[in-house]
Amino acid sequence: MKSRNRLVLVIPVLLAYPVFANSMPTKEVLQGWLSDSSCAKARASGGSYSATNADCAKECVAKGKKIVLIDPDHKKVVDISNQDAVKNNIGDYVELTGITDAKDVLHVDSLKFLDKNRAMCGVPEKKPANKE
Repeated sequence: MKSRNRLVLVIPVLLAYPVFANSMPTKEVLQGWLSDSSCAKARASGGSYSATNADCAKECVAKGKKIVLIDPDHKKVVDISNQDAVKNNIGDYVELTGITDAKDVLHVDSLKFLDKNRAMCGVPEKKPANKE
């Protein structure tokens, strides 16, 4: 009888495991540009997962917008829970290591600078060289 009681207790735990496993925090390493949530999400909705203008992003963050990571490899915009960890690198291309929770919000454990912002928006088109 005791083994049957144990079985009755173990089965629900085993059946629930896949549900809880998908919602457990996972360690991730992501690369992309740090930007403000407004510009990044607007561009992503149009299919663009590239750098935004760093000065504009800094201005938007100063006005209260959240800092996010534009992840071109996974074609997503990642919310960041600890904003102070990334505030000095708005506009930069970085590598973030951290824990992603069930809502896909990243808690940054470390930041590695990779490159300065090279946004193409607002950059005038190059004129062809004169071949004389």
